[in-house]
Amino acid sequence: MSTIDLSNGELFRNAIRWEQTGEGVVVHRFTERQMELYARQKNYQIRSGCPAGICLDFVSDTASVELGYTVGEAARKWIVFDVFIDGVLIASQGAPSLEEDEGKLTLEYGHQNDAVKHRRWTVYLPQIANLTLRSLTLSEGAVVEAAKPYDRNLLCIGDSITQGMDARKPSSTYPVLLSRALEMNLLNHGVGGYVFDADSLDEELPYKPDLITVAYGTNDWGRYQTMEAFREQCARFFAKANKLYSDIPMYVLTPFWRADQIQSRPLGSLEALSDTIRNVCAAYPNTRLVDGQRLIPNMTSLFGDAYLHPNDEGFLHIAMNLYKRIMTDRV
Repeated sequence: MSTIDLSNGELFRNAIRWEQTGEGVVVHRFTERQMELYARQKNYQIRSGCPAGICLDFVSDTASVELGYTVGEAARKWIVFDVFIDGVLIASQGAPSLEEDEGKLTLEYGHQNDAVKHRRWTVYLPQIANLTLRSLTLSEGAVVEAAKPYDRNLLCIGDSITQGMDARKPSSTYPVLLSRALEMNLLNHGVGGYVFDADSLDEELPYKPDLITVAYGTNDWGRYQTMEAFREQCARFFAKANKLYSDIPMYVLTPFWRADQIQSRPLGSLEALSDTIRNVCAAYPNTRLVDGQRLIPNMTSLFGDAYLHPNDEGFLHIAMNLYKRIMTDRV
């Protein structure tokens, strides 16, 4: 068996930095400054540390892959890895509970011999657990090189739904599905529970997007006492976002359906909050408003908690409908 060095980061995709620790390699999707911001609250610290959207992406003639890892703090109680061969999903492996997880992913795929062609292996990491990668082992004598990235970059900003809760498969989240359909690299900047916050945008982010999606609002709905207070935070966010990305198409998704949306909160209805988002974004020519209520059918069966967070099928609807909207705008 051949052990592959992961410390140089060459085999990672959809990450902006990585670090070698005493146990192994940890990959990150946020800058250090952003992580310091999220560390002020424990639940944000855990969720920002999850490698949502990040994958190992390499070309090899190996007949097997063995990935050793250690699970840290998690936002959900299950863990799944998705493995693609030449763009086709061939396995989803994990454990229904973290207590049952063995810390090792093992996959055999055919037999290594002179006739075996080099295949592209893409292994998506769990979107809901902090992870340290201890080792990557391939067949003895296997040749490996980093897969060629796409030419264009997608940045998805948002809350838990953007992070990918409650998809079971990490490749079933709408950012991953959308990036694969558009053939774009992905940086998933979704953090469960988060809200519009201009400070979460880092001017020194080492990632230049060609397309951006923004999906906040559902957590803001319960946070503010007045619509004016929400409007101020929303306006500050988009003022900074458009300063940083004034020439980049930005698709703004108003809140998705939720089971309690007919209720009224102190600041007003969820529909009124969506109207405020639309009004704020009207000042920026590069923003394209998308009605989140029309991206996913309003059916509890499409939500993992029957309330707020889509399941794998629900995410497929979001990705499919958002992809259709983006492609329509391109024509």
